Amino acid sequence: MGTRFIHSTVNHLRWAPTLAGLLVLTAGGASAVHYGKGPRPASTNAPGEVSCSAKKCHVQNELNSGGGALTVSGVPSVYEPLKRYTLTVTLQQEGQKRWGFQMTSLDRKDQPAGELSLEEDKLTQLKSQEMEDGSERYYVEHTGEGSFMGNKDGPVSWQLGWTAPPEAAGPIYFYTAANAANFNKKPWGDYIYTRIDTINAAEASQ
Repeated sequence: MGTRFIHSTVNHLRWAPTLAGLLVLTAGGASAVHYGKGPRPASTNAPGEVSCSAKKCHVQNELNSGGGALTVSGVPSVYEPLKRYTLTVTLQQEGQKRWGFQMTSLDRKDQPAGELSLEEDKLTQLKSQEMEDGSERYYVEHTGEGSFMGNKDGPVSWQLGWTAPPEAAGPIYFYTAANAANFNKKPWGDYIYTRIDTINAAEASQ
């Protein structure tokens, strides 16, 4: 089944899907930090986080403004305890040629929920981040190979696994952020997309 993070909770569950091929360039081009191998944790635009359209990252274009599309498929309308789901993140944008994403899952109290795992070890990886409240969040994001460098226009896709917690714990929120980059090694010309997908416990649908 591949590498996985286990962070199931009974009282805490909510998702923050996450980011892609990032480039940070200082004014004047004095130095650049390249995130083609995966962004920093906590970049999904979930509560307490930023997205990669933040200052000194992928500037110029407004969030969700490029006319492209970020979708997440495989998210059920309700989840069953301990059931494993395969999710697919897909991104496309005309004219772009490098790609990335980051995702996390949180509950309504902004705490981690369920279990993240990898479906594609070469294209995706797991990371974690300690938050200011002392909790630890977990993320799935692209790797260097998973940035699909040179794939013009897309669409590109990444798969990951998520296992529901052992008991129903209310709604879970999947926060996802993605970058459709032009790979010009500068902080402009890229488009950042974000979305939130919500699932409820099976009991909530009865």
